Amino acid sequence: MKAWEDLVGTALLGTRRRTLDPTAQPAAVQDLVAGRADPAEQLLAAAAVLTAYRRAGRHALHDVRPLPVAAPDDRPFVPPLARERLGRLLAASHPDLLLEWLGIVAGTAYRVPPETLPLLAEAARTKAALRGPLAAVAGPIGAWLGQRNPDWAFLAAPAEEQADVWQYGSLAQRRRWLAAKLAEDPQAARAALATSWKSEPADVRADFLGVLAGHVRPEDEAFLEAALTDRAAGVREQAADLLGRLPGTRYGAGMAERLRPLVRRDKRVLTVEVPQGERGDGTVRLRTLVAAAPLSFWAEFGPPAEVVRMTVEGCPASVLRDSWATAALRQRDETWAQALIGADPGGRTTPPLLGVLSPVSQAATVGHLISRLPVESFARLVHELPRPWTKELGTALLDWVARQDDHRLVSHAAVVIARAVPAACLRHPLATTRLTMDAGPWRRALTETLNFRREMYEELA
Repeated sequence: MKAWEDLVGTALLGTRRRTLDPTAQPAAVQDLVAGRADPAEQLLAAAAVLTAYRRAGRHALHDVRPLPVAAPDDRPFVPPLARERLGRLLAASHPDLLLEWLGIVAGTAYRVPPETLPLLAEAARTKAALRGPLAAVAGPIGAWLGQRNPDWAFLAAPAEEQADVWQYGSLAQRRRWLAAKLAEDPQAARAALATSWKSEPADVRADFLGVLAGHVRPEDEAFLEAALTDRAAGVREQAADLLGRLPGTRYGAGMAERLRPLVRRDKRVLTVEVPQGERGDGTVRLRTLVAAAPLSFWAEFGPPAEVVRMTVEGCPASVLRDSWATAALRQRDETWAQALIGADPGGRTTPPLLGVLSPVSQAATVGHLISRLPVESFARLVHELPRPWTKELGTALLDWVARQDDHRLVSHAAVVIARAVPAACLRHPLATTRLTMDAGPWRRALTETLNFRREMYEELA
């Protein structure tokens, strides 16, 4: 529309530098501005008329089809108190608490009010962990919104049940399909994975191995051995990790045989030679051998608690202990995990090794660490403890923080503890005992968070 372009150009430059050309305007506008001498007045009059025309001067639409209606959802809305709490969560922007709230609702027969879905979808757009539980509680209305806004497509009804989802679906849909098939029809899932494996990008291959991790079994040995030669380092590492979880593999036995001539014991000294690599990467090769060999290999040198405390010669002791920790994590060996934690309680491998222990042993070991480590060191360790926490571990950590004085690192650990302890710990005395007037801000925040979470569960019970 040349008339509008001329008007905008004149307004941008200003009437001192350019005047409106009446001949470029429609006849009705020409008549309106003809009697006005001031160029600015001409411009404003023309702008008023053309703006009104652009907003209202359109032909009526024909053959307009209304949008389809979302499928009915018979589930009741969350109770009023829970709806109010959802508003507070959205206003305060606490994605971790919002994730927990959505998870609680997803386990009930409730759904969220439709008017809250746009804000929830925007929150889930930037935090992927919210998407799964939100799709469950949003139901058909969420799917309807996801079909109309590409940014919220994760709310749309997934197509995992379609026969061609493995070939044409998005990565998220293919991951869900693979996980479901591994549980329902493992043979079909493995056949589909093997068929498309070579054509998948490296990051997708590594991602699919992560899905397989929860379902790995002895029949996967040949497939994983082939993945050990993958051109992508991430895929090779994933394959080695999964093979390490399988007992009695050829890969593990081969690594033990290569390791055997490199290790000897003389009284309290464990000598481990660094293998000579073609490219001078002997230490890397040693890490691979120790991490992949079955931990039963070391039985001839003594029990785990004794072996990990021996003097190490021939290689850096840290390399050997880190590789033992990797093997203990892969093989889920509780005895070795306990031994390694006991030998180096403040080490960087302690947090993941705690995840290998049974709930009772984990809580007991954490109690032991509390008595051995300085407050500052234990407060840092809290941030790295593997989740989800058990009731026993959560209780032990709440008992610990209840005994602490005001300290910057303790206050930071208290934030983690308040949000990570399981629901079974939310009636701990820290949450139910009335605080004194001189209680520090972090203690009040800890109590408030515990009570906030407890009320979330009660409102949705």
